[in-house]
Amino acid sequence: MTERQRRLLHLLTRAYIETGKPVPSKWLAERLGVSPATVRYDLADLEAAGLIEKPHASAGRVPTRHGFRQYALAQLPPEPLPADTLERLARVLTGSGSRWPQLAAQMATRLGGYPVVVRLAEPGPPRVLQVHLSDLGSGRLLAVAVLEGGRVLEGVVPFELDGGDGFLEQAERWLRGPYPLAELGRRSAPSPRLAELAEKLTSAFAGPGSERYLEGLEAMLAQPEARDPELVRRTLDLLEQLPAGPITPARRLNVRVGDVEGLSLVQAGFRREGRAGELTLIGPLRMRYREALSVAESLSRALEGEALHAG
Repeated sequence: MTERQRRLLHLLTRAYIETGKPVPSKWLAERLGVSPATVRYDLADLEAAGLIEKPHASAGRVPTRHGFRQYALAQLPPEPLPADTLERLARVLTGSGSRWPQLAAQMATRLGGYPVVVRLAEPGPPRVLQVHLSDLGSGRLLAVAVLEGGRVLEGVVPFELDGGDGFLEQAERWLRGPYPLAELGRRSAPSPRLAELAEKLTSAFAGPGSERYLEGLEAMLAQPEARDPELVRRTLDLLEQLPAGPITPARRLNVRVGDVEGLSLVQAGFRREGRAGELTLIGPLRMRYREALSVAESLSRALEGEALHAG
């Protein structure tokens, strides 16, 4: 790709992000100060490279997933947010106490205009204090584990009870902690039935090893792309899946364009109070990558207590 073609791709992508409409070659030629014929030749090369496409015979061009990715990566490293915004972020986080994850998610969605998920890795192996068991009938138990620090895990366990044998009370006494959650299924059980229950509880309480805070789902629903119910479904599925997988390392930015069809993620890793964290902005392919990257980078640095200066 030549430098002129790169400028053409970036101009086309910015225009499509702003308008949501295919971009005509005549408009591109006027902005670049070159002939329409030159633009058409360059557009043909970009189309052959899979970076743009023509959705209709008489319409302009739009970026493909690969075109959006090229544009997004070109925005790295991002510009920091304005100085007064950075100062305001620092003030809010300084006085936030234990509420800083929720406030960080709220500020990110207000600044970026997209749904935001803040994930935090566990500070250490979770420990069980007690487990409450309730009979739901039809061979199912509701299991609620209370962990140190007040965190609660819930799960529904398939388990047949024998009526009137006091098994649940016996099980709750045996399951009383503290002990590491990872050892629940390896504890020496006084009976085969308790060993079976412990194994099923281990599966029910298996989690991603992180906690998360979600803000701004309505921001995604306000996007024009939300008129597609399939995209909304994929967005909701993605929000449920986000706790899985490793957290982005501190001081690193990720741009994931179209890994989930029709959606993009901008992610920034950070460390605060000894815990690894990750800030994720979720948007359509037609995401405002420049602004989203600035928000993710600036807020992740603010969470680490690092001052950034607007250029």
